[in-house]
Amino acid sequence: MINIGFLVSYDYEYLFTALPLVYDEADKIVLAIDKNRKTWSGNPIEIAADFFDRIQALDTRRIIEIYEDDFYVPELTPMECDTRERTMLSKRLGKGWKIQLDADEYLYDFKFFASFLKKHHFLARLNWLLPINFHAECITLFKTVDNGYLLIENSEQFPLVTNVNQYSEARKTTNTININLTTQVIHQSWARSAGEIKQKIFNWGHRDDFDVSAFFEFWKTVDASNYDTFKNFHPLAADIWKTLVFVPAKDIDELIATYVKQKPQQIQYSLARILQKSFSVNTKRVKLFFKKLFGITK
Repeated sequence: MINIGFLVSYDYEYLFTALPLVYDEADKIVLAIDKNRKTWSGNPIEIAADFFDRIQALDTRRIIEIYEDDFYVPELTPMECDTRERTMLSKRLGKGWKIQLDADEYLYDFKFFASFLKKHHFLARLNWLLPINFHAECITLFKTVDNGYLLIENSEQFPLVTNVNQYSEARKTTNTININLTTQVIHQSWARSAGEIKQKIFNWGHRDDFDVSAFFEFWKTVDASNYDTFKNFHPLAADIWKTLVFVPAKDIDELIATYVKQKPQQIQYSLARILQKSFSVNTKRVKLFFKKLFGITK
């Protein structure tokens, strides 16, 4: 089973680009929406009245489930709310491979990636022995400029697919076998209008992780004439974003089509490496079990 969960919030419109890319190969898709229409910061959001009709029209195979719940908890930080919602969504996805995507994350050429997951379905079933979190490479779109996009291609990894239910921070998991893949996901991220960026940075899980206002001011200064002068500018770990590159495209669909054609998905991994890492992970799990059993705190 390939089960895909999307977090749906103020940027739900991007979902209509992301969802068709994965729809045909998915067994189940769950859209998580706060039932009180709040962000993780407790701010109100609006979702157009025709949103659910558009989803229903797209869902020709009837595999999409709308999951509404209380995902904002005032006593929790935005990141804690983020992690909590992803854990709740993961349990809702059920057994099998679990992919979690934000509405603005585009997993292109998904048929190829899905064939890899189907071929290794046995790993999904062995989550008690081989708890896995496959990581993908994130292509971050930083800004829309005339005739194209400014983006970062630094092989930045992020958790994408797992066979477990519990998350520790956002999509990160603990005591799992973390495997980096060369699968690429295009993240629209910062390539939005100034108004959308402002809404995003004051409501996402990273709201308290850095000076979002200062970084927003920096973002506004970047354009097609000076982008190549900025080096090592990631707000949390500078060298993650070493440089910006320009890719011509009239819109996001053309950009995705360019990647499908010029940079088709590839996957390189070693089953032996997974088994090797599983020994280390399971050793830690056994130690933790006995520590809890006997009340050992050190």
